[in-house]
Amino acid sequence: MKDTPSQSTYEEYFRTSIQSYDLYKQYFDIAKLEKLNGWKENEQYEIKGSAVLRAKVGYLELLADVADKLEAEAKTDGSVGMTMGLGLMARGMGGENKVFREFWAQQQEKKAIPAPLLARQAAMTAERFENLLQWSDQLVQDNYGAIISRQLKKGDELTRVYTLSFRQTEKGWMGFNAR
Repeated sequence: MKDTPSQSTYEEYFRTSIQSYDLYKQYFDIAKLEKLNGWKENEQYEIKGSAVLRAKVGYLELLADVADKLEAEAKTDGSVGMTMGLGLMARGMGGENKVFREFWAQQQEKKAIPAPLLARQAAMTAERFENLLQWSDQLVQDNYGAIISRQLKKGDELTRVYTLSFRQTEKGWMGFNAR
């Protein structure tokens, strides 16, 4: 048996690991995988690799999708509205609502608002639309703000670095952890 995982084993596990994140699977394509280095650690083999991810959508399209999901969830779960209200109050105290409103105003000036968001805005009260959009922004920023910014455009590339762990089995090397 080989002393290290093969390139194909490494790439297959890396792709599977990246695609297990909903954000990456839905909104990014894997443009490139690169093996940075590898080393033996006890019974495992560690590989540090980088992934270049290309955005399939811009930030506002991502928000539109999140808003669609939140709206659908709110129709079947009454606690979603309450959670949204409390979250927006806390966010307002921290000044984050102001930051988002400034971003939104800039996008409106540039006429960069995607059609689905304009249609949603026309179909809702101004207050409901603003709350839904700000809550969507909060969820994206809270969960993925370290990865993506509001300036994300379709085609932008992000580089993420992971350490992948492999163990040798009777069938060869098997990936079991990505961090």
